[in-house]
Amino acid sequence: MIRSDRLLYELEPDGFGGRHCESWEEWLPKASQALPNFPEDVLKQWLFRHWKGVLCNWGWLDFQSMRFELESWTSEQIQSQIHTPHQDVVDKLSRRMTNPIFQRSWLVQQMQETGTWPQAPIVLRYDRDIPMTNGKSLKAPYNLLEGHHRMAYLNKIIEQGAYHQEQHQIWIISLPLH
Repeated sequence: MIRSDRLLYELEPDGFGGRHCESWEEWLPKASQALPNFPEDVLKQWLFRHWKGVLCNWGWLDFQSMRFELESWTSEQIQSQIHTPHQDVVDKLSRRMTNPIFQRSWLVQQMQETGTWPQAPIVLRYDRDIPMTNGKSLKAPYNLLEGHHRMAYLNKIIEQGAYHQEQHQIWIISLPLH
């Protein structure tokens, strides 16, 4: 697999993490030119907002070969088929959702009102398990790359028997085998 960490270093938003970070509008042309196959929604919610996390956690993936498809999945499909090596984080976030402090979160409120997430999480589809550089592995065929809060909150809404839509959009990334 062709690593993308060098490419991701070049795409760092100027001032990332600081008070005067490059704006989305300023950064988009550079990112679109380097990764023309990426939908703007994925660029914004994943690479722009979480640049350092993407670099550290996913820089070993081949970003230039990624292909995207926006799909609609049922709640049952999402819960049974999408895995994450960070399930402990999803479980912790799910438990926090009932805390009054977290109830004030715009994301919790919006998901409780609409019964789905405001943006489609990003999921990697792969034909076999992929060993990661941190000793964990991505379990085939579907792994959550971005959207752990959303996944946790949807799980909790379903667990509580609260209102939720039956269909939810997700971005599916496909990577060719090398």
